[in-house]
Amino acid sequence: MNAEIINRTIDAMCNEIKAQGGSILDWRLLTEDEMLYEAAICIFGSQMQFEMAVATADRLRDRGLLFSKQLASMTDCEVQILDALSQPLPVPDKNGGVRTMMPRFKNRLASLLATTITEMYGKGHSLRRLLFAADSAKDARKHLMLNVWGFGPKQASLFLRRIGYCADLAVLDVHVLDYLRLTRGIRIAPSRLGRLSCYEEIEDTFREVASQFGHSLGCVDLATWLTMRVAKREAYL
Repeated sequence: MNAEIINRTIDAMCNEIKAQGGSILDWRLLTEDEMLYEAAICIFGSQMQFEMAVATADRLRDRGLLFSKQLASMTDCEVQILDALSQPLPVPDKNGGVRTMMPRFKNRLASLLATTITEMYGKGHSLRRLLFAADSAKDARKHLMLNVWGFGPKQASLFLRRIGYCADLAVLDVHVLDYLRLTRGIRIAPSRLGRLSCYEEIEDTFREVASQFGHSLGCVDLATWLTMRVAKREAYL
């Protein structure tokens, strides 16, 4: 599959995304616990496939471990999360079935989430307050990176997209980076994107790409992720 076919697919995918009405969530209507669930998905998504991240967050929510008002100590919170992640999870596969898998890096993930919950809520902060206090989407991203353990620029951007906060930030994961390498000859190590200045530089480049498609940055970013993910999974690339 060459760049021309990839671009045509992305354009068609953008039209499909717009036809479906974009994000089904309105962040202003979400409860704090619903936001915490979305944040957990984004924290986990940096260490595992998206479907696994959702299954992991679902397990914790079902166990009552994603509540902003719980008063457990960080140690108790971490122990409970680790226990929930120490058992196999049902994860959908690409053929429509379900397989059981063990979460990777469960110790690190338990530590990140427990620290976020106890530090943020223990200090009287909340995700909703951070977002309402932000002056812009980029400002919101910075606040999230400072207050949510495990959030770098990519995870914070994904969170803001998933809750319907904005459509003008890019989620520069490996699939989008592969697209930029294929179509623009840009090669960049994902590890460099942990630095916000570098992330925003590549984001601006991708913003130029989005303008050529005539769709919002968030729409083109999501369409690119979907297209490249399927192309690589089906060995078209």
